Amino acid sequence: MYALTLRYARSEEDAQDIFQQSFLKVFEQLTKLKNPEALAGWVKSIFVFTAVEFYRKSQFQFESNVVVMDSDINDGAVNEAVAQFERAELSALISDLPTAYRTVFNLYIIDGYSHKEIAEMLGISVGTSKSNLFAARKALKAQIIALGIRSAT
Repeated sequence: MYALTLRYARSEEDAQDIFQQSFLKVFEQLTKLKNPEALAGWVKSIFVFTAVEFYRKSQFQFESNVVVMDSDINDGAVNEAVAQFERAELSALISDLPTAYRTVFNLYIIDGYSHKEIAEMLGISVGTSKSNLFAARKALKAQIIALGIRSAT
């Protein structure tokens, strides 16, 4: 679960705070768990919601119109560059995204939430969720290509 909090946190200190808050919620709400077989998914959802709540309480503004990098990116070049990266390197690139982009990217791509669910969780519109995901993908593509080109030379 700590790895999950690191995906959403901007710093290790934030991840530790989210982790601690999440476990407190798990222990406080353990009696509400009706199906013990669903424990893993239930715990994960508490950690995800706590991470999202952490940033909402910090009054973070989810921006949908931040200028992102180069728009003419070839997906073939991205696939070739991704093959050269380790999982930790890709995780580091994701963690470097602006918070709004990183949060939506994690919720949609990694945790499998729909744009409607993300919009409800974050208090944003579905369009903003989609825009943030698009911008996150675009920024990651540009970073991957740039790093792939640098490592190839």
